[in-house]
Amino acid sequence: MYTYTEHGKAVIIKILGPVDVQNAEVFKDWIVSEFLENDKKYIILDMTHVTTVDSFGLGILVGIYKRIVAVDGYLKVVAPNKNVRTLFKITDLERIRKIYNTVSEALREEE
Repeated sequence: MYTYTEHGKAVIIKILGPVDVQNAEVFKDWIVSEFLENDKKYIILDMTHVTTVDSFGLGILVGIYKRIVAVDGYLKVVAPNKNVRTLFKITDLERIRKIYNTVSEALREEE
């Protein structure tokens, strides 16, 4: 479902497939235990290969965002497909988080 690499202080997480009720809670727990509990609070979500995000998955992404911001980190979103981008726009998540076209672009822009 996901892989990651580290680039300086940033963790780049590549999500493969859907973010939904089937896997979103496990995804959140993994981010918390693997990264946030180890003081890795600069997260870039590469959503290039995300097929769908359901309402539960969206709620989990918002929760992850809030946890990261609470510890003065950042969450950057890269290249969601048209349907996911529309969902972000409808729910105003696009207003809260800038969406980047590439991982390189997200890495270049400091928070």
